[in-house]
Amino acid sequence: MKRRLAFIGALSLCSMIYAQAEKDAPEDSISRVYTLGAVEVIGKTTKASVPDKLDMIQMREFNRDNLTDAVNLIPGLTISETGARNEGAFYLRGFSMLQTPIFYDGVPIYVPYDGNVDITRFTTFDLAQISVSKAFTSVLYGPNTMGGAINLVSRKPAKKLEIDGISGMKFSKEGLNGYNTGINIGSRMKKFYFLGSFSFLDTKFMSLSDKFTPTDYEDGGRREHSAAKDLKISAKVGYTPNATDEYSVSFIIQNAEKNISPSILGGQYRDYPKYDKKSVYFKSNTYLGLATNIKVTAFYDNYYNIMDQFDDKTYLLQNTKKAFHSIYNDYSLGGSFNLSNESIKNNVLQFAFHEKYDSHKEHNGGIAANETTGQTAVTGEPIQKYLDNTISAGLEDTYTFNKYIIAVAGLSYNSRSNSKAQEYGTHYLTGEKNVLYDFPTGSDDAFNYQLATILHVAKGHDITVSASRKSHFASQKDRYSSKFGSQEPNPDLASEFSWIFDITYEGKITDKFQYQASVFRNNVDDAIYQITVGTQDNGDPIYQNRNVGKSVFQGYELSFGWEAMKNLTLGGNYSYIHRENKEDKTVKFVGVPDHKFIAYGKYKLSSWDAYFHFDTEVNSKRYVTSTGTTVPGYMLMNAKIHSQVWKGLACEIGSRNLFDRNYSISQNYPREGRTFFTSVVYNF
Repeated sequence: MKRRLAFIGALSLCSMIYAQAEKDAPEDSISRVYTLGAVEVIGKTTKASVPDKLDMIQMREFNRDNLTDAVNLIPGLTISETGARNEGAFYLRGFSMLQTPIFYDGVPIYVPYDGNVDITRFTTFDLAQISVSKAFTSVLYGPNTMGGAINLVSRKPAKKLEIDGISGMKFSKEGLNGYNTGINIGSRMKKFYFLGSFSFLDTKFMSLSDKFTPTDYEDGGRREHSAAKDLKISAKVGYTPNATDEYSVSFIIQNAEKNISPSILGGQYRDYPKYDKKSVYFKSNTYLGLATNIKVTAFYDNYYNIMDQFDDKTYLLQNTKKAFHSIYNDYSLGGSFNLSNESIKNNVLQFAFHEKYDSHKEHNGGIAANETTGQTAVTGEPIQKYLDNTISAGLEDTYTFNKYIIAVAGLSYNSRSNSKAQEYGTHYLTGEKNVLYDFPTGSDDAFNYQLATILHVAKGHDITVSASRKSHFASQKDRYSSKFGSQEPNPDLASEFSWIFDITYEGKITDKFQYQASVFRNNVDDAIYQITVGTQDNGDPIYQNRNVGKSVFQGYELSFGWEAMKNLTLGGNYSYIHRENKEDKTVKFVGVPDHKFIAYGKYKLSSWDAYFHFDTEVNSKRYVTSTGTTVPGYMLMNAKIHSQVWKGLACEIGSRNLFDRNYSISQNYPREGRTFFTSVVYNF
């Protein structure tokens, strides 16, 4: 009874803000897309109900507040996590985030050294849509899109004044878990527009399932050391002097601090007291005449991260050799331009040029002595620098033969050069200890090419057939990291390549039933594998990354959306992905289940403006080590009730992991059990 009263009380206390009245949602979602940030692949006609895109309405309806939870709805995409660093990640048709870059309004975002980013730190309140490109990825994205691309497209105001947002709280049997707030304020006038966004997620702790079995290092209930805070502020100012031209400047500030829960079997004890990102970018579209447009992008990204490793679970002392105070201070500077011309009949010809300069600085900072705690003084390291420059030039032509056939061909040349790479410690060639030394510099390049044909076989029925050869450059970490002595650097590590084949059929039966089916095969050559090359003093192996692998990722996807009756909408998607090491079939790929299924439904109550939403997710077992260790599959259920209580004002109550499943996607790092949430949403 007390829990029920707390639940009802929390609903009455929730404060402010989100969403559009249901009747206006679809049109509003489209009009608020920041089109300068979209990277369109001509010929893609995916319908909203069977998406390779998620729009702002869907993200709010499913209550997906961060990017990890949001992209999990996409067919062919599997979320993962790096438990020892508390980082959200994903695989797209078997390709990791290193091979599938993320873009924000067409601007690439990743930590230069690691080559990826913690996607759980990205909130979704300021996004208009998430666009996922799989097999055929336009050369307009630039380099490194071997596995596809994910573009986070921000919002743009559609009215003279608009304010919308959401605030609420999450709780479980263990008490109040945290709060969430997101608000957008914008204005659209004749030639100018402005949008400001604010979001804040405060996670007090993560609740484990009642079915979790306690260990010596995790007693259940409140997950040990699991708090996190995410703050995001963004703003955009734009100028549209006429019907064809547009110019805008945007900035984003993300500040995060996150605990890292230890393995339930003990081990590393880490923290991220700072996980910050700042961005500013300029985008424009100008009509030059003669059926020619030019789009220009310029950007600057800064990443500042601190990771601490402690001696034990008290998270107090850093006296042992394994402890450290690691500081990353990185930035990326770059830009691109895209020329498009439609002067030739039935042709859209586009040329794109990209350049990106990546700077990584790292060192272990000094730690002051503290007699009270027993901390001894630790001397810091000199700063180590890594500098990369990446360029890409691509040409893409879309030719319309007739109303039934469209062909898209693309060709690109990509190059990455390294001008500095330093490390501090034991020299990897001479064995000299405690020295700052330079690795050899080098470069790598690759040609990519692709072809797609779109067949309009009938009204509302399209078939797309595509073949691509795409590449992925090795990251700075892949090439130079020693991983605390367990890995030998390989400065000459070259690109991976993959042949991507895909057939996709999408269609609809009236406007009530829409569906999509895809079959794909990805043949990966020169894949980067870890090879054992020696033995450490303690007997553990020493690895080196080398281009020795051959593998195949293949499978199929099915999606549908169905308006079953006037007030009932159903949908779902199923993905089958099988990955195989062609060099040694006993070596298993980790992180991706063979089978994943998502189903959802929405029932509107006709007597008042309210609806009931549910969604369920089923995953089969997945490998978590290359030797064949697995974690079991699982099924999750989420549900909520949304009701408008006043014009533009609505309340929600719901539950995540309704049946309190105890499950993991990373070995010895359990996920959250059953939680409840309440929120108030508002728009005008």
